[in-house]
Amino acid sequence: MSTPNHAQAHVLVVDDSPTRTLGIVQIVKEFSYVKAISTCAFSGLAEAVGHAAPDLILLGAADSPDGDLTTVVRPRAGNRAVRFISFGYAARTRITPSSVSAGLHGFLPSTATPEDFNRALSAALAGFTYFPRNMTEELTEYRTRFPQLTPREQQVLDLLSDGMSNHRIGSFLGIKEATVKMYVSQVLAKLKVESRLQACLKARGLASAVA
Repeated sequence: MSTPNHAQAHVLVVDDSPTRTLGIVQIVKEFSYVKAISTCAFSGLAEAVGHAAPDLILLGAADSPDGDLTTVVRPRAGNRAVRFISFGYAARTRITPSSVSAGLHGFLPSTATPEDFNRALSAALAGFTYFPRNMTEELTEYRTRFPQLTPREQQVLDLLSDGMSNHRIGSFLGIKEATVKMYVSQVLAKLKVESRLQACLKARGLASAVA
């Protein structure tokens, strides 16, 4: 996987609001390391990624489907994984290990300043992440909630809790559906639950519902 040239970054801004898009563009174009900026709505995301091959995507959280980034942070430009930063309202955004592993490198709330954007973009282009402390703590807590699961099993559980079918999970992770079924069985056994629904409830912290 190649590493983006920090000094020649191409940034794609994805949002369904022309006003928000313009505001983000005005901020980003001031950064000396950003040499190109493209824009598109959510409906044109896949086409824009394939056409522009951006180094970094700024993804508006306000209009993303159900605030679920795991369904939109998968596009790739050639063989190079694209890095994402989400921006907008935290209440509309779910930051999970799956979205991070899919390329999400940061989150900027609606109150973020141009300096915050600069720090976030610089970090992401250098290969680091930039999340508010409360989100970092939530990710850490999520990773330690089920220590009996392997990283892949935790990823499958997270996608299950997002309502994905075995087929969609397989497509998302790039593995066979039969392999997904195997992981699901292992997750159910390790969590000591009998169904996918019970596993989802447990993943969301509703342990009393499956006791």
